[in-house]
Amino acid sequence: MTLWRIIVMGAVMIAMVGIQQAQAARTPNDYVVISYHDIVDTSVTPNLDIYPQTITRNRLVEHFNLIDVGGYNPVSLQQIIDAKAGKQPLPEKAVLLTFDDGYRSFYDIVFPLLKLYGFPAVQAVVGSWLDVPEGGRVPYGNTTLPRERFLSWEQVKTLDESPLVEIASHSYDLHYGVVGNPMGNEQAAAVTSTWNARNGYESETAYIERVRSDMARTQQRFQEQMGRSPRIMVWPYGAYSQATLDIAAEYGMDYTFSLLSAPNRLSDSMRTMNRYLIDQETSLQTIEEILSNRIWEPEKLRIVHVDLDYVYDPDPTQQAQNLDRLIERIAEYGVSTVYLQAFADPDGDGVADALYFPNRHLPVRADLFNRVAWQLKKRANVKVYAWMPVLSFDLGSGHRYVTDVTTGRESPDHYLRLSPYVESNRRIIREIYQDLGRLTKFDGLLFHDDAFFTDFEDANPEALAAYERASLPGDINAIRNDDDLMSTWARFKTEYLTDFTLELEQAANYYRQADNVVFTTARNLYAKTVMEPSSQQWFAQDPRDFATGYDYVAVMAMPYMEEAENPDAWLRSLAQRSLSQVSADQLVFELQAQNWHTQTPIPSEEIAQWVRVLREEGIKHIGYYPDDFHQNHPDINTMRPVFSIGRRFRAIQ
Repeated sequence: MTLWRIIVMGAVMIAMVGIQQAQAARTPNDYVVISYHDIVDTSVTPNLDIYPQTITRNRLVEHFNLIDVGGYNPVSLQQIIDAKAGKQPLPEKAVLLTFDDGYRSFYDIVFPLLKLYGFPAVQAVVGSWLDVPEGGRVPYGNTTLPRERFLSWEQVKTLDESPLVEIASHSYDLHYGVVGNPMGNEQAAAVTSTWNARNGYESETAYIERVRSDMARTQQRFQEQMGRSPRIMVWPYGAYSQATLDIAAEYGMDYTFSLLSAPNRLSDSMRTMNRYLIDQETSLQTIEEILSNRIWEPEKLRIVHVDLDYVYDPDPTQQAQNLDRLIERIAEYGVSTVYLQAFADPDGDGVADALYFPNRHLPVRADLFNRVAWQLKKRANVKVYAWMPVLSFDLGSGHRYVTDVTTGRESPDHYLRLSPYVESNRRIIREIYQDLGRLTKFDGLLFHDDAFFTDFEDANPEALAAYERASLPGDINAIRNDDDLMSTWARFKTEYLTDFTLELEQAANYYRQADNVVFTTARNLYAKTVMEPSSQQWFAQDPRDFATGYDYVAVMAMPYMEEAENPDAWLRSLAQRSLSQVSADQLVFELQAQNWHTQTPIPSEEIAQWVRVLREEGIKHIGYYPDDFHQNHPDINTMRPVFSIGRRFRAIQ
């Protein structure tokens, strides 16, 4: 073990002193899937080039011994399928072993060990690599490897005939990165619409055809070489989307594997199964924690809400410097999540005049969101939520916007919002979200605070017709004159908006690369709806409804925006009232870092004090908006002691 590794491990152990260890969380009818790659026997090939995720034969034997002695039960995929169908119970502490890429070492080293231990396994092969002629070179990342490092089709057939091995597809030729944006970021081929300077982005049709052609070629080669089609797809780099799952199923691959680190349960869909990626540096202690589900993850969120308008600059050099400054700040901060603006709002009116990603309906101020989100995810190691409007898209004239019954026009006092009762508007917004999912990489959605109706809206004819279909009068004034009708109307509008956001969630998620087990959503909630429940009719927002519809309820906990005389006391009251309606696990409190009434930054010490107040009141998830990384506001040294994530963890449930 190197000195550096000793230092790092020592720091981790010190950081975890005093943490209460979670109990083993394995439950009946769950199973853990392990992902291995190449295996080397250094006594036989001491000079062999070793690549990431490669482990030694001796280390693999240690893992197999741990599985054997620890009472874990390796199972085949068929055993899991049969258990899910109720044909036989799944053994306790079930483990499924998988090996990716089709290395020759699986035949020479792993297969004899599987027979010795009696362990079943899945081997996933890349068809195009197996089709490279003998003596050729296999493309591997930015280099090539000798063809002899990989299995032959004859060896694959021999393995497939063994009751211990099932051969899966690892694609025919999707195991590489493609350029996914004008800045040159390489992203997984299976889930990325390619970009080039001549043609721009690959069309949706061309992308789908490319993936379909790959699946068809895989099916053809399996039939030619083994007389059967694969039923398992192991996604290259673990990268998949709902769209690729659908395409795989079209070609008979109903079972797929990702690299999302989580246990699986029989009650889960087998359409995609989670796996833990193992390499040489994975300690036996970590293996034991994985197998027993004593895996640690943060129990709280710390969120920085970032305006891409702060990153954008017409000068590419300055924009690149802005991005680097943001990434360095977030990486140093120790936060978990960034809410990242995906729409352009240079005039600050909260309405999307343009977008920061390619789309079918609005101008693109700059193709920036994908670049920034990708860099935040990979360099700062945070989750990135796309912060998106629900209704406030300015499409110009010729479109129907939310109207006030008193004037018959859009209200100048509120966001300009497309009426969601107009089907053409709904289609356009869905397509914008679908483009976001297909052409960018992100982890979740934050729905903007524009999804509301006042108690005078919406008076469009399509809205009035919708009220009548819901057994309400098609006359807003008649509704407003009856308390019971007002209550029913408010409930109808609240649910209508929530249902529409769930449609948008599905649209965004269809092509989105699934980087997390659950596509998470949050929605901004006005604090007044918590403090004054009667005001829910003024906004068509309800905290309890939000808790049902979204993973997180993002309360806009902004004392000066609400003109609170005593901000600390107001925050305490807001926290207490919020916790009486929404569980702490679902509540996000978003503080303000800017006083918009005075157009001045709020002192960092005051924001830090607010964080302390919220923590004292039991609020677990805290963020703030906006983050001015140019001016180091809030001051990172002031905020970090109270805001950054510590080393308190919980077991995955």
